[in-house]
This record gives sequence, structure tokens and C-alpha cells, in this order.
Amino acid sequence: MGFKIDFIKSIVSVQEKLRDTGLLVVPGIATASIYVAGDALGTRFVFENVPKAGRIQTAIYLDLDDEGIETDIVLFNREFTETADHDEFAPSDRDMSFLVGTVTFSTFLNYGNNQSSVASGLFLTYTAPRGKLWAQMVTRGTPTIAAANIPKVGMTIEALGSWR
Repeated sequence: MGFKIDFIKSIVSVQEKLRDTGLLVVPGIATASIYVAGDALGTRFVFENVPKAGRIQTAIYLDLDDEGIETDIVLFNREFTETADHDEFAPSDRDMSFLVGTVTFSTFLNYGNNQSSVASGLFLTYTAPRGKLWAQMVTRGTPTIAAANIPKVGMTIEALGSWR
């Protein structure tokens, strides 16, 4: 009997460590305009209230415009100088010192009107002293985004240590 209780406590403990950021709309996208590979797709945005130490397990990209073009999310643990939408993504050397990592969305599932890409098994470990991760998207192709179909992105994070 004691074994079963300990086992159940372990499951609850693991579940409490997982944090879903929810889906954020990628801000600042110029609609009905063609991007080129390497362009910033939208402007900088922030994942609020993330664990100060964590491991990104999965990330999801909802391509509501149904294009399925490889796209990166570049993550920083401090505020960085954003690249203007449609300009070549080119963070400064100083900003790169705050780089957490890059998640590439390259495999898409097509659902007729939209597509999704899930990057899983990432184990991207980070520290975020302010409990925030700053991000900007970068396209690796030539999407043209319609006004009603702005993409969304989210992550599942495992907290390491305390939630403080």
C-alpha cells in the first residue's frame, strides 16, 4: 500500500513542475507582404512568468496561414534589441550573450486550412533571472501572411529547482 502512495506522489510532483506558456500571437507581422529567408517574422515578444531555471520540453507553432514554411523562434533570457519586422534578423554580439537557444519548426502537419509544427524532446535548459524569456521569430522561407491568419507559438517548460 505504501508503495502505491509514494508512486502517486511522484506523478503529482512531476506534473507540478511542468508549465504551459499558452499560445501567444506573434506580434507585428506585416500582412499581405512577402518575406524572404532570414527575415524577422514580426517583432519581439515575451513569455511571462516562466520558471527562473527550466528546461523547454516542447514548442508548438500554429501556422494559421497554411504555408508550412520552416520558421525559428530565437529565445533570450534578457531583453534584446529587436529586429524590425521584415528586416534580416541580426542580433548584436552583446545580445547574443543572452541567447538561450533556437527552436526550429521544420516538420508541419497540414489540416486543410492551417498547419502545425511541434518540436519535441528539446531539453533546452536555460536560466531566466527575471522569470521571462524574450523571443523573436525568423522565417527560413518566403511566407505571405494574411491579416486574419497571424501565427501563434507556445512552449511547455519543466521547472528546475524552485518556481521563485
